[in-house]
Amino acid sequence: MNVTVTREATDIVRRVRSDGRENLIMVLGTGCCDSTSPFLYDNYLPEPDSQPVGVIDGVQIVAPKWLAELYPGGEGLVVDVDAGVLNDSFSLESEYDCRFTLRVPERPSRSAE
Repeated sequence: MNVTVTREATDIVRRVRSDGRENLIMVLGTGCCDSTSPFLYDNYLPEPDSQPVGVIDGVQIVAPKWLAELYPGGEGLVVDVDAGVLNDSFSLESEYDCRFTLRVPERPSRSAE
């Protein structure tokens, strides 16, 4: 699994860090209600089966083994941001009126022949 990130997601991680949060980690798949949503935590110890799947502005992104195995090889997802959403998440970006989200990478369109 290979997770990439948008510029907007990177900007939010930088903002969280600049406001004094340290020892950041982004975790996929830890929410009881949000399932595989990205969660940005500080001072968090990931589950033992967590695997590194990407980096966002120097912050490691990890996913549980079962999720990482759904996207073998170079396949993966994109971490993005939905702004202006009402949320009650424990993820650190929720303090900034936004929420990290996962998207499927855009595929190049094939022209008609």
